[in-house]
Amino acid sequence: MWNPAEHSDDDNARWARLRAIEWIGWPDFISQPIVPVLLYFCPWMSVMGALAAIALLWRVLVVPAWVSPVTAYIGVLFVQTKFIAAPLMAYLLWQRGERALALAALVWPWLGPFLIQCVMVIPMSVLRATPFGKKTLQIDAVQQRLLSAVGVQPTKTKAPPMQ
Repeated sequence: MWNPAEHSDDDNARWARLRAIEWIGWPDFISQPIVPVLLYFCPWMSVMGALAAIALLWRVLVVPAWVSPVTAYIGVLFVQTKFIAAPLMAYLLWQRGERALALAALVWPWLGPFLIQCVMVIPMSVLRATPFGKKTLQIDAVQQRLLSAVGVQPTKTKAPPMQ
């Protein structure tokens, strides 16, 4: 687990910013090792539709109400299993004769979260236009909540004057 006492203010801010980006897009992020497995067992359209729905619900219901530094930390470790899951599932799909799905499973960890973000552009634009979205889906707001959750009092730093 991240211990802010062992790190500088800049390191803590960087850690919280990365975790905030992952937290806002948690379903996309955590899907990297999961979707290749699901592609083996479920129709791809069902997997994509469910992931898009979960991603939208996550952003609307969970992100504004809750942050968990422990879950965020464990998620980073879990996502590393993509290096096993994606090639293994691609191989199994290839052996089953599903070449296109094998390729999709292999490249999902790199392209999948990007594709989900593309699907989420319009709903997130509409949500960000509301006062609710401005307060809860901004990376800075989630970063500040994560810093507070690990016991760091966030401070606003001023940029040095230009010379």
